[in-house]
Amino acid sequence: MRWLAALLPWPALIGLLPGNALAPIPTGFGCTQASAGAPVVCSGKVPSWDGVPLDADLTLPPGPVNPRPLIVMLHGYANQKTEWESTSADNANPDKDHYNNFWFASRGYAVLTYTARGFHGSCGQGPLTDPRCARGWMHLADRRFEVRDTQYLAGLLADLGVADPQKVAVTGGSYGGGQSLLLAVQGDRIAAVPDPSDPATYDQASLVPWTSPLRHLAMHLAAAVPKYPWSDLVDSLLPNGRASDGVLLPDGDRLSPVGVEKQSYVSYFYYSGNAPNGYYCPQPCLDPSANITAWFARVNAGEPYDPAVDPLVASAINQLKTWKSAYYQDALIARTTDLVPVFDIQGWTDELFPEVEGISMVNKLQANGWPVKVAVADVGHPIAQNKATVWSGLNTKANAFLDHYLKGSPAPALDASAQVTTCSGATGAIYTSPNWAGLAPDRAVFSANTTQATTSATVDPIGPPTDPIAVAGTHAGNGACVSLPAAMPPGAGWDFAVPRAFTLVGEPLLHLDMTVTGVDAEIDTRLWDVAEDGSRTLVTRGTYRFTGGPAAVSIDTCLQGNGWDFAPNHRMRLEVTQSDTPYLRMDTYPIPSIISYAAVTLTLPTPTVS
Repeated sequence: MRWLAALLPWPALIGLLPGNALAPIPTGFGCTQASAGAPVVCSGKVPSWDGVPLDADLTLPPGPVNPRPLIVMLHGYANQKTEWESTSADNANPDKDHYNNFWFASRGYAVLTYTARGFHGSCGQGPLTDPRCARGWMHLADRRFEVRDTQYLAGLLADLGVADPQKVAVTGGSYGGGQSLLLAVQGDRIAAVPDPSDPATYDQASLVPWTSPLRHLAMHLAAAVPKYPWSDLVDSLLPNGRASDGVLLPDGDRLSPVGVEKQSYVSYFYYSGNAPNGYYCPQPCLDPSANITAWFARVNAGEPYDPAVDPLVASAINQLKTWKSAYYQDALIARTTDLVPVFDIQGWTDELFPEVEGISMVNKLQANGWPVKVAVADVGHPIAQNKATVWSGLNTKANAFLDHYLKGSPAPALDASAQVTTCSGATGAIYTSPNWAGLAPDRAVFSANTTQATTSATVDPIGPPTDPIAVAGTHAGNGACVSLPAAMPPGAGWDFAVPRAFTLVGEPLLHLDMTVTGVDAEIDTRLWDVAEDGSRTLVTRGTYRFTGGPAAVSIDTCLQGNGWDFAPNHRMRLEVTQSDTPYLRMDTYPIPSIISYAAVTLTLPTPTVS
């Protein structure tokens, strides 16, 4: 077939290279086309910048090879390159419907999908199947490794005349979303380590211009669309209750104290990413950037987590903050050139990477003049429902965003939008504003001074049925609204009448006056919508880590955000517990802590209080 002569494996594009390009070209690629006029997919192993082989697919429109706008689609944790691949524009997964390699290639884009290092075909079995994989372990979306892999492969495609070096975009979900944000803040720079074979040099990485590996073409990231990403991997996995979207409470210190482990999520991902799906640095691990097994063991060994006296805790926090979290890259965010347009899609009901992960990052970018758009809805990790109607609207916006920055189509509004979560088949209302704070300018305030008490000595029976991993296990891996019958007794807390209909849009602010007995106690909270028959549906939840010993204290903390319609014939119930396990890890101090609550005030942001 004539098209095959033009679209032979990647090495066949060698004729597009200048004669003095001496770097090795990947071999062993094969190309297929499902039918005449369909996109062409070329597959093979590509040695990355440090020689680690990466399992990659390149999807191209049919016809001659020309430099095209390139979209790199990055998969989730422990997944692989096929996550964003499809044989048609349609896809049964709403997230991928009209948002996949076939869809973009059929519209004139070159699309790169590859398996991240340390997973599946990219050294997921370590050196067992390929000696080049001896150091090919996973680095947990590190700026010096996984981010550089994407930059290297995109540059190689520019060298081969497949990609326009000035029109590169990245997108991906979860693990791929976090990398998309990191790539955006990195911009047109590479974090280069002095010696890839010497882990002692990794923290000495320096920023150098992003150029293609063979022809040294100047590369440019034109847009990023992270879907349900993290921006702060420390706060995502170990929230301490100080993070905020900035509407009702200033964003606080997320690093001190070290927070409460999202244990069910952390355990799930640790084991799903280990052998046989993935390759972690073997123990004892001498690579400080990838000591995943030791970090996991340490967090599950329990409190105290004090970086000042525990070098392993200090190392883990430093690596997560410095190299794997876009939120902390203040110097890169403060630059005045190369401001990458970002469209962040975040989940209300995503109990791994909730709304604050996107909004706090968007706030930082906007404050420094970046072109940013954000949309929040009932999408992402469980308990998010990921309805097809919701994703259809989000993917339409994402397509328009990419088309503008890569093809010059009409400019999208750089605004903030929030869609209300619904438990029925109905689609929730969408609120839009030029900025996040403008979505919900009014407040609904509820207070009580009925005393309550909790202790870490008892296990809360409401924890297991509300755990997001358990919910996903009973809903084919997806989320769902979590409802409990009236017959199941509530935990300690307060009931508030809903005098009139109103809509929550954002993070509830909780103020508590209390006396704490114990060391470094945690308090976990849940907000319920209670129907007339007494059944209740989980609206949102939160956690807060205290520091020090017994004291009378007052705290302000934000629960995870949501968009939620409260009916006037319903009640709200705010529960407090010290044991939201298995979702949140219980503290393991030998002497249980006790908290006595004297007063509570709950403030909810709302578009209007009628």
